[in-house]
Amino acid sequence: MPTPRVTVVVLNWNGAAVIRDCLQGLRFQTFRRFSTLVVDNASTDGSPGLVRREFPEVELLELRENRGFAGGNNAGIGLLRRTRPTIPYIALLNNDARPQTGWLAALVTALEERPGMGMAASKMLRWDGVADPSIIDCAGTVFYTCGRADKRGEGCDAALFSRPEEVFGACAGAALYRAGMLDEIGLFDADLFAYHEDVDLDLRARWAGWGCWYVPEAVVWHRVGHSARIAGLDTVVLAKRNISWVLIKNWPASLFLRHGLSVGTYNLLSDLWGILRGRGRAVLAARWATLRGLPKVLRKRTRVMGARKIDASEFDRWIVPTPWLRRVGRALERLLERFGRVVPPAPRGRSNAR
Repeated sequence: MPTPRVTVVVLNWNGAAVIRDCLQGLRFQTFRRFSTLVVDNASTDGSPGLVRREFPEVELLELRENRGFAGGNNAGIGLLRRTRPTIPYIALLNNDARPQTGWLAALVTALEERPGMGMAASKMLRWDGVADPSIIDCAGTVFYTCGRADKRGEGCDAALFSRPEEVFGACAGAALYRAGMLDEIGLFDADLFAYHEDVDLDLRARWAGWGCWYVPEAVVWHRVGHSARIAGLDTVVLAKRNISWVLIKNWPASLFLRHGLSVGTYNLLSDLWGILRGRGRAVLAARWATLRGLPKVLRKRTRVMGARKIDASEFDRWIVPTPWLRRVGRALERLLERFGRVVPPAPRGRSNAR
C-alpha cells in the first residue's frame, strides 16, 4: 500500500450512537491514500471497543481524561507529527459527521492546486441521520466587526453555496489542514477546551499569511449539536469566555479602535439577552472566567502579535460588517424618528442649546 498522504483524525467522546456512520463514510472514500486515527476522550459508553471490533483498520488513541475538542485533537495531531512527520495533510472530522464519498478527494485536490492555502473548508449540511439534507450547517467561517465568528451560510439553501472561493476560515468539524502550516503556527489553544478553538487557529493562520479555500464538492452530513447535547457543557460560559480570549489574543490595537463600538455594542446586547433569558449567572461566570484568564491570554497575545506576517489592513478585509447590528441600528433610527415626531416643538424665541 502506498504511503498515506493524509491522516484523518476523528475525535470521539461517548459517540457510540454516531461514530459508525462517520467511520463507514471514511471507508467508502474515493481517495484512498489516507489513514484514520480515532482519538478517544476517555469515553464511558463503550465506543472505543466498538471501534476496535468493527473498524480494525482504524488506529485508536485512548486518552485517560477528557481534554475537550482542543486538547483531544492536539493529542492526535501531536502523535502524527512525531510518528509520521512526512505526511503533508491532516484532516479533522467530527464523530457526528458522515463524509460523502468524494469528500477527502475534493479537499486534497483543492490544497494541491493552491499552495498559498493552508486550510480547506467543507460544505457541511444539516442531517438528522435519516433525511437527505439540503440546508447548510457551515460553508466555512466568517468573522464579523462585532468580534464574533459564525458559520458561513448557516440555515441557508445548500444550492446557494456551490461556488468554490476563498473564505475567512474553516470549521474544524470537517476540514483539511496543511501540516506545514500547523508546524508553523501551532495547534489548537488547549486552554479553550471547546468552542472557538478553530476560530483562534483561523486567525493565527491569517496573520501568518495563509488562506482558506471553501470546497463545495467536499460534502459532509452533520448531526448538528449532538456532541454538545451529550456533553452537557455550559455553552454560554465557554462560548463567551473563549471568543473574548480569542479576540484579545488575536486583534491588534488598530482593529479594536476601528471596530470597538461594534464589539462593545454586541457584547452589551448579548449579555442583556442572556440575562433576560434567565442565564444571568452563566453570563457573569463567563465574564469572571475571562478576567481570571487575562494575564495568560495577554502573554499569548504578545507571541501572536510578534509573529505577524501581514499588516492589519490586509487582515481587516476579512472582517465583515455585523448584519444584525445594522438592523438594530436601523430600528433605533426609526425609533428616534418616531420619538422626534411626538415630542412637541420648543417654544419660539428659546434656544434648544444647553
